[in-house]
Amino acid sequence: MQSRHKTDLVYCLRILEAIGKINVYASGFSDPFVFFEANDQRDFNASLLQLLHIGEQVNRLSDMTKERYQQIPWTKIRAFRNIVAHDYVGVDKLIVFQTIVIQLPQLKQAIQDIIRTEIDQNGFDEAEYQLSKVSEFYRHIDFNQIR
Repeated sequence: MQSRHKTDLVYCLRILEAIGKINVYASGFSDPFVFFEANDQRDFNASLLQLLHIGEQVNRLSDMTKERYQQIPWTKIRAFRNIVAHDYVGVDKLIVFQTIVIQLPQLKQAIQDIIRTEIDQNGFDEAEYQLSKVSEFYRHIDFNQIR
């Protein structure tokens, strides 16, 4: 179980990367209807894809991590992923926008806290974290906010 928990660093980083991308897509928008229509709905649809990706990564997290950090609504995140995946056309643009503006900053902070805590407690591998910092894949993560 411990080794599976150690792989959760990758899933946490993927969540942060997805949030970073959503922040790029939603940057400058304060109106959900304008965001929905912008760029022929590309930013909205790209954000939905990243929200779906966040739910996928949450599903991959070990039970140990989910139990250790129960303050995060893991089940709700996964449920939202299912709504996006199975009712794509019917997704409420207001809820999506509120999720981006309100819930994602909170999730970002919580995931950063998990990474910081787990590295400090040797739950996550420091060397893997350092390698991730120079990875081109994680270009939307501000690692200075983590450690």
